[in-house]
Amino acid sequence: MEFVQDISNEPLSKVIMLHIKEAILKGQIKFGDKIPSERELAEGFNVSRNMVREAIRALEMAGYLKIRQGPRGGAFVQELSPDRFSTGFLDFYIAKKLTIEELNKVRLHIEPEVARLAAYNTDSNYTLRLHSAMANEHMADAIDDRVTSLSKVHLILAEMCGNFFYEILVNSLLSITKEIIIAGYRKGDAIVHGTDQHTDIVKAVVEGEPDNAAKAMQDHLLKFSDGLVELDKKFRQRISFE
Repeated sequence: MEFVQDISNEPLSKVIMLHIKEAILKGQIKFGDKIPSERELAEGFNVSRNMVREAIRALEMAGYLKIRQGPRGGAFVQELSPDRFSTGFLDFYIAKKLTIEELNKVRLHIEPEVARLAAYNTDSNYTLRLHSAMANEHMADAIDDRVTSLSKVHLILAEMCGNFFYEILVNSLLSITKEIIIAGYRKGDAIVHGTDQHTDIVKAVVEGEPDNAAKAMQDHLLKFSDGLVELDKKFRQRISFE
């Protein structure tokens, strides 16, 4: 990567962070690559190692770098993934800037279309993955594991639809939904999502029936949204007492 000597009037750590981030996004440093050491970066930017360390820490928190320890350790570039954008949406939800009704409405607009597009892109590999995802859906005692298994079909469909922006949105929407369920659910509560609710969706997708896939997804989300509203109420009540 190239070191830029003119680092303007911005805080030094921010400037260094932005230069490294730009190099990652432009492919000058690729996924899996180890970035230069703190010493090399400090010498290249003509700054202290503390400034470099702050920049690397910021990039790690943002998900661009992964720090590994040991003799072969260092800061390595992380692959860009759709769930990178989920945190911001979650913050809006927890801060009460985003409501569960708005979340449900957006999912009803987006995910039926995602299912419809996925039906155009079905193949033997996707069929196998969808059936495997349904077969591995389970009502685990740990609510985190349960939600993860029940989200898999939605994530595969988002990948199948062929629109990366849709994939990012679905990942974000599912992350918020997962947060609500984990925060609001307590053992003994009514089950919001069972293991048999994706059957019609998957059947329509693998058989290449776009309109039926969209309708099946819409029906599924309408049933699911009512239970999510109740969990949201419980979540709000709990955090109000914390």
